[in-house]
Amino acid sequence: MKYMGSKRAMLMNGLGELLRIEAKTCHRVVDLFCGSASVSWFSAQELGKPVLATDLQEYAVVLAESVIGRESPICAKQIKGIWLRRASDVRKSYSVWTKAQKLDSRGLNTAAWSKQARTLCDEKASCGGLIWRSYGGHYFSPTQALAFDAMLESLPEGYNERKVCLAAAIIAASKCVAAPGHTAQPFRASRTAAKFLREAWLRDPFHYAMEALNMLCHKHALRRGEAKVGDANIIATELNENDLVFVDPPYSGVHYSRFYHVLETIARGRCGNVEGVGRYPPSSERPMSRYSRKRESTQAMKELLSKLSSRGCKVIVTFPAGECSNGLTGSNVERMAKALFHVERKVIISCFSTLGGNNHYRKARSVGKEMILMLSPD
Repeated sequence: MKYMGSKRAMLMNGLGELLRIEAKTCHRVVDLFCGSASVSWFSAQELGKPVLATDLQEYAVVLAESVIGRESPICAKQIKGIWLRRASDVRKSYSVWTKAQKLDSRGLNTAAWSKQARTLCDEKASCGGLIWRSYGGHYFSPTQALAFDAMLESLPEGYNERKVCLAAAIIAASKCVAAPGHTAQPFRASRTAAKFLREAWLRDPFHYAMEALNMLCHKHALRRGEAKVGDANIIATELNENDLVFVDPPYSGVHYSRFYHVLETIARGRCGNVEGVGRYPPSSERPMSRYSRKRESTQAMKELLSKLSSRGCKVIVTFPAGECSNGLTGSNVERMAKALFHVERKVIISCFSTLGGNNHYRKARSVGKEMILMLSPD
């Protein structure tokens, strides 16, 4: 996923081994902020325990469930024929396909291409699907938008196949989206950003969807788990002493829904009227996290740790060692944990997304220190 999280690297840098050790004595692994699903997938494939993956956002749950929700592989070659070939035919059947293809292949300078793409998608909003109408000419070129609409229209009927294909569409969208990461506001055809807009719009959604299918289809859980949308602090009250709980809470002061709403629209298959440069849907459709509010993040973290302690859970927490834009700091998180658990601490070098994250120069990724805390009931 484009610029999402640092957990995949951490799994090879101490986190994976800690999960292996602690999972031996638990009945289930719980990933409370599953995000791009790296930890959920690892746990389901490697630890032999069922996984419960949860997140406030549906796209994260779709990603997790595509692997942890099944116990056998899927034939990638067969599903490509069922889904992507049909999607390719569906895209060509749209009344605006010829105009979109002609525009995207004309070789215009980026400013003219961007302007004409937005005009086409706005004027023909009723001729395309959800992605064309909401994001065409902004996050995606006209032909890309039609590709994602066709993928959504062509999803297979079978439950497992449908989930895998939807996850592949989400991953492909994250790779093609014309934004600096986290589906933030789209690139404009300015002097500095035009080359990035053009580069993104020239990517083939079908190529990245096939790439995602090749990666996803062979993955599956050793023991089937479940994934669901929900608030971590509420779900924590349902856990017990047999659960190993992984906690990687938001560290951004900007709500993740602001960044991820494009992926959320694909996962849900619906979106209200969008507006503004960021093409944001109504605020009622964007999940809001207490962890992204400076005035509430500390209390939210305290409450979560307190609930997990009272339920007798073993907990692994990862969090940046320094100060984050949501007001939390690594030292504060560690101090809260020590008031409730026996704590073992390890610090590793990791890479962070800086789009609203750590208070450093806002490169796409920033190298920094991240804590791994092992919390055991006293």
